[in-house]
Amino acid sequence: MRAVKSYSVRNIVAAGGYSRSGSTMLAVPASSVSPALAAEIALRHYGVVAAAERLPSEFDDTFRLVAGDGSRWLLKVGAGPAGVATGADEAGFQTALLRHLAAVAPSLPVQRVVTALDGRPEVTLSGRPVRMTSWLDGRLLGTAGSNAGLRRDVGGTLARLNVALRGFTHPGAGRTHRWDLQNFGALRPLLAELPDSGRGGLAECLDRFDAVVAPLLAGVALQVIHTDFHGENLLTDGARVTGILDFGDALTGPVAMDVGVAACYQLGAGGADADLLAPALDVAGGYHAVDPLARCDLDLVAEFMVARVAARIILSQAHAARDPGNARYLLRRTPAAIAHLAALRAIGLDEIGRRLGAACELEVAS
Repeated sequence: MRAVKSYSVRNIVAAGGYSRSGSTMLAVPASSVSPALAAEIALRHYGVVAAAERLPSEFDDTFRLVAGDGSRWLLKVGAGPAGVATGADEAGFQTALLRHLAAVAPSLPVQRVVTALDGRPEVTLSGRPVRMTSWLDGRLLGTAGSNAGLRRDVGGTLARLNVALRGFTHPGAGRTHRWDLQNFGALRPLLAELPDSGRGGLAECLDRFDAVVAPLLAGVALQVIHTDFHGENLLTDGARVTGILDFGDALTGPVAMDVGVAACYQLGAGGADADLLAPALDVAGGYHAVDPLARCDLDLVAEFMVARVAARIILSQAHAARDPGNARYLLRRTPAAIAHLAALRAIGLDEIGRRLGAACELEVAS
């Protein structure tokens, strides 16, 4: 539904923006964008008449647009160059990535970029990048029941994504952020903000990374990767992955990091009494079946699994210390992460690597 119709903006000035008479330009506030202003942006720049509903988002202003006939889109207003998240190059990177996937891997279940009325794939308003995409339906993987076949499809889908992104380059891909495990050691100063209990084990994880993993990364092949392939960013029909969401953390890094992150979020998915590691091995095995991993890759997958769980503990506790009013939300998954880290350390990296090799039917190095 793209035809422009007459439209009355409900108190757009109070929403924090204004219309310029005779112009399609809109002023977008540096602070939060209102649903009314989001609807005006959709109309003025995309010809879409729809109601806007705000969706949770860490930095960007994100909205679901729903038209009268039920058609839906996603509208994202980035934090912009002056914000704490993405600058223009980085926002353009995400748009270019989605357009690349549409061209080279149309069967992948990713959102499609909707071009503006003037043909641009991305609009900039008051220094803030704006992107509209198609809407993907499905149930979040994190709320669906888990099974081995679905977990293997998580791995296989990630592999198909990485194969499609191999060779894709963009100036914004050289970014980094707090979840970039290539810089896991940079989280060390945050230990001072954490409770004393458990701080020692986290320091040992950081020591291990700095001494063993960081030197290995200098010789590892890099490409654009998702880096956040978990249950809140994936849709499913219960049997397979039907949607890949949120490329906001994508960057250039090693494939092993992507696999390690995806695998660690499936730890314990089999239930409290089941093998903790087995569900993560399903993901690795599913990945390897589509995009084969070398033995050295699997060793790094093991390292990144542990690093990601440790990073979750460090960042959640540090953020809760800085924002005690929101501590309950920030720490909602931290107890499970603490238990998983303790279990992984008890299993040991050598054994994790051995089991990853068995899941991928690779021989273990002697």
